[in-house]
Amino acid sequence: PPPELWASFRGRRMGGRELPLPPGYRGVLLKRGEPGEPPLCEPGDPQAGWVMVTGSFAAITDWGADSAPLPGRGLARALQWGPLAQALPAPVTEDSDEEAEP
Repeated sequence: PPPELWASFRGRRMGGRELPLPPGYRGVLLKRGEPGEPPLCEPGDPQAGWVMVTGSFAAITDWGADSAPLPGRGLARALQWGPLAQALPAPVTEDSDEEAEP
């Protein structure tokens, strides 16, 4: 399991673990632009706006109060769903090693 991290937030002890994002995923930091700023918007458009990527990250820290989250639970478990969700719609070919279930 990844090593435990320790910190304090408003006087409360927090334990954490850094979790890598699944292959093919990355986290991004976004900055919201205001209507009327570039890129050009139609004047008076209430939905006008845009976002700009200002940074990215490949790992996220899962924090718990008073103890580090257990490996394989919570956020660590949720991060397993991305690759699974991509695999589900993948076509199955006749060359596949898997047998179809009745």
